[in-house]
Amino acid sequence: MMLDYFGMHAEATNIRDAVTWTLQNGFVTKDIDPVNFYFTSTIGELICDYIANKIPGVVNKANIELRKSTII
Repeated sequence: MMLDYFGMHAEATNIRDAVTWTLQNGFVTKDIDPVNFYFTSTIGELICDYIANKIPGVVNKANIELRKSTII
C-alpha cells in the first residue's frame, strides 16, 4: 500500500503477485498453517526470488524446506 501511495504501482503489483504465488504454492508461515509452515525469512527469500525472476517453472519444495536454493 505504501508503494501505491508513492505512485509506484508496477512495483506494488509485483509484490502482490509474489505474495499470491507463495500462498497458491503452499509456502506459508506458522500463523497460517501451524503444521506445514516455512520460516518468515524463507518466505521473504521466495518473494525476492520471484520478483527477480529467479523462480523456475517447477519448485523443489524439499530444497526450500532445507533452506537451499529454489533453483536446484
